[in-house]
Amino acid sequence: MPTPAPPPAAISTIPASTPAAAASETTAVAADAAEAASVGEDLLSTGSFFRALWLGPRAWGRWWRTLVREIDHRGILEQVEQDANFSFNFCFMIVVAGGIATIGLLLNSPAVIIGAMLISPLMGPIVGSGMAIATLDFELARKSLRTLALGTAAAVAFTSLIVLLSPVKELTPELLARTRPNLFDLVVAILSGAAGGYALIRGRGGAIVGVAIATALMPPLATIGYGLVTERWPVARGALLLFFTNMAAISLSVAAVAEWYGFGRGGLRKRFARQAAISLLVLVPLGVPLFISLKAIAFESFAQIRIRNILEAGAASLPAGQLGAVEVLFMDGKPPRVRAMVLSAEPDSELSARLDEEIERQLRQPVDLQLTQLRTSEKVSPQVLALGLPERPLSVGSSVGSSVADSLRSAFPLPLVAFEADPAQRSATLVPEAQAGIDLAAWRAMESDLEKRHPEWTIRLLPPPQALPPIYFEPGSKALDGAARARVETIVWAAQRWKIDRVEVVGHASSDRGGPPRLAGVRAERVAEALRAGGLAVGSVARFPLPNQLAAERELGEAAFRAVSVLLPVTTNKARKE
Repeated sequence: MPTPAPPPAAISTIPASTPAAAASETTAVAADAAEAASVGEDLLSTGSFFRALWLGPRAWGRWWRTLVREIDHRGILEQVEQDANFSFNFCFMIVVAGGIATIGLLLNSPAVIIGAMLISPLMGPIVGSGMAIATLDFELARKSLRTLALGTAAAVAFTSLIVLLSPVKELTPELLARTRPNLFDLVVAILSGAAGGYALIRGRGGAIVGVAIATALMPPLATIGYGLVTERWPVARGALLLFFTNMAAISLSVAAVAEWYGFGRGGLRKRFARQAAISLLVLVPLGVPLFISLKAIAFESFAQIRIRNILEAGAASLPAGQLGAVEVLFMDGKPPRVRAMVLSAEPDSELSARLDEEIERQLRQPVDLQLTQLRTSEKVSPQVLALGLPERPLSVGSSVGSSVADSLRSAFPLPLVAFEADPAQRSATLVPEAQAGIDLAAWRAMESDLEKRHPEWTIRLLPPPQALPPIYFEPGSKALDGAARARVETIVWAAQRWKIDRVEVVGHASSDRGGPPRLAGVRAERVAEALRAGGLAVGSVARFPLPNQLAAERELGEAAFRAVSVLLPVTTNKARKE
């Protein structure tokens, strides 16, 4: 009996079932992929990021996967690897950038320094090190760190050579601005590194310019070279900390951005956990000294305001009291140094102790306060009281019976508080009002000019009370030059007019290699000898370094500390009151 033929459907179904199923599965996968791509493209359209946030975690994943698929990972890695290579072009550009930065720092020119930031190629190897952290590419890390080390060494060597050959070696404010990094510098570097990584990956190349300016990688290297040549180790240490802070923060920020855009290995959570661990190991040790520096800067700002407010309140508590010049300096590990002058009709011998106690209470630490009080009057200038003149301005008619005296008074170009003349003795005393911008040397020159016009008269001009001028020295010098001797003579003249018989001198020195404590002491003694020759009793002391001298030099310049300060002691005012 013949075997029955199988049904047609069975014959066609068995061999054709496998290809059909495969085709159907492929079609379904392609449809899912197309749907995901469509959803991703839709999510990436205008306003899609916020729509993805609204749709929930599944939409977030699709949005992120679509975002990552758009990135040309291979092309970016090739570009990063190329920029991380040490080549002649890299070496040439970093040397040129270092030279421009050094000249800009020595000339205190921000525009020149910005030019060095723009052409510096250091961002290449730093970005490469960040990519190496993200991808765990040890070969790229080795290449980037090698380029960074060689480039840094070349830049420091060339900047050191320029400083060595330069006739200008002043510690300018631009140099000092790179010697005291704080926590804000770390935050700026982190944000700038994130912006640089995003610009690299998303093709926003123009933003790299802003990153280069914000982080300023080249000026710290030039400052390191300056510090090494001039043997100013605090300057070199501060600049090195700033450079390492910027370099580490940029590298880690670039690594974090690269992890986000799919350059890392493993799952996203695993990659970010690894990145967080590396960041903590690097940034926490960096953050501790930076936080301490920021805290010190914040305290100094707070203390400056509080000290001035307390001094103003103390001056206001006296009759016709007003606060004169105030100087506040800080130094780590030492009390703040406060020097102030108070003018009043009735000086208070206990005012200094009260103010010192109040400042210490508010600052919660001891201070070194030196308060100078000068006696004045509500109606009469302190110069009048200093010479015992009548406590009212004298009219020409009541005090001057000579046409010469009358012409002398009328010829004086500035307003007078008082004027007294004795035609019989041919002597005259002028008491001018205080004028902004006129120093003791100018008042002395006015008196000299009047004496030349009237050589037969003895003329005294009483200058308004003001701080005595400092005596400046050349770098490393301890000799008084012509300008310094002229200032000493002016100080002696002012002290005689104010009837002051004693002053204190404080010797200083700049923070370069020409500024040891011995030099500050010798300078103080040289000025003291010159003042003693003028008939003054003088006490001398050397103070080097001053509280927070580097920070003060940043604001005032280095030349301001190659000087001897001449101060009016508080005991002078107490003796005068008695």
